[in-house]
Amino acid sequence: MPDPTINLVPVIIAGVINMVIGALWYSPFVVGKLWMRSMGKKDEEIKQGFSGAAMGIVYVVNTIASLLFAYVLAHIIKFASLSTFAQGANAGFWIWLGFVVTTVIPGYLYESRPKILYFLFIIYQLISIVLMGGVLAMW
Repeated sequence: MPDPTINLVPVIIAGVINMVIGALWYSPFVVGKLWMRSMGKKDEEIKQGFSGAAMGIVYVVNTIASLLFAYVLAHIIKFASLSTFAQGANAGFWIWLGFVVTTVIPGYLYESRPKILYFLFIIYQLISIVLMGGVLAMW
C-alpha cells in the first residue's frame, strides 16, 4: 500500500539521479570502455545484444527499479527522521554497505566474474545511493 506521506517529487528526482549517474558512469567517458573490456565485449556486440525492443524493456525495468529503490530509501529516511543532506548521505552510505555490497558479492563470486566488474558496479552504487539519500533527506 503506498504511503501518502511520502513526497513523490524527491522520489522521482532521486530515481532520475540514479539513472543519470548510471548513464554517465557506464559511458565511454568514465568507465564504459573498461567495463566492456572487463566483460570481454566490443561496442558492436553490446549493440547487437539489445535490439530496439529489448533495449526499451531494459530501460523500463531500470526506471522502475530506480524509482522503487528511491521510494524505499525515502521510507527509511522518513522512519529515521533524517532532514539534512549529510544525514541522508550517511544513511545512503550505510544502506549501500549493508545491503548492496553484501548482496552483490556472492553473485560475482559464484559467477566467477572479473573483480573489476564488481568494483565498478559497487562504486557506481555508492555514489548514486549517497546522493539519493542526501536529496531525499533534504525534502
